Amino acid sequence: MPTMPLSQAFYKNFLGNAPDWYKSAIIFFLVLNPILLHTLGPYITGWVLIIEFIFTLAMALRCYPLQSGGLLAIEAIAIGMASPADVLHEIELNLPVILLLVFMVAGIYFMKDLLLFTFTKLLTNVRSKTALSLMFCGVAAVLSAFLDALTVIAVVIAVAVGFYGIYHRAASSQHNGEVNEEKFGDHYREDLDQFRGFLRDLMMHAGVGTALGGVCT
Repeated sequence: MPTMPLSQAFYKNFLGNAPDWYKSAIIFFLVLNPILLHTLGPYITGWVLIIEFIFTLAMALRCYPLQSGGLLAIEAIAIGMASPADVLHEIELNLPVILLLVFMVAGIYFMKDLLLFTFTKLLTNVRSKTALSLMFCGVAAVLSAFLDALTVIAVVIAVAVGFYGIYHRAASSQHNGEVNEEKFGDHYREDLDQFRGFLRDLMMHAGVGTALGGVCT
């Protein structure tokens, strides 16, 4: 059995079962941050770090976010963006909030199937567009009040993309597997445009719901 090189073994085990593109993105962030700190200063680097943290949360459905987020936090301390004393002080002040966030971020990773099931059932069982939009808004608000709003939005997007993929494949099957919509018939293109608009409307209502849920908390 051939022996795996140490570098390849390290990369394979880095962040567990996360996709390679996600691992590469986190490594890129870890390399980029010190460079930004020395070239653009701490203000810009701080905002970049926030965006990177949001990225790890938004990808919670695909990758466990605490490991990557923890690496970014450790690096921020290592490069001098914050001191250990400052971190300890903030932990003492905000320990209940930190524990709540840890619970939400960790729990949402294991609840993604439940969320997908919930929104899929709504989409397949509710026939009224008005009622469906209101239910998406309400369910997203309730879930966002107790869970991570970014992940709720990610679930809604995943459901919408999944349903659109099914609809697109159905239209493609009527054109010998052609995937280019320009080669579809006018009727199919019009249906796809209407379905995209329908899904955009649902995602907009879900986005409003997550905002309402966030305000309530």
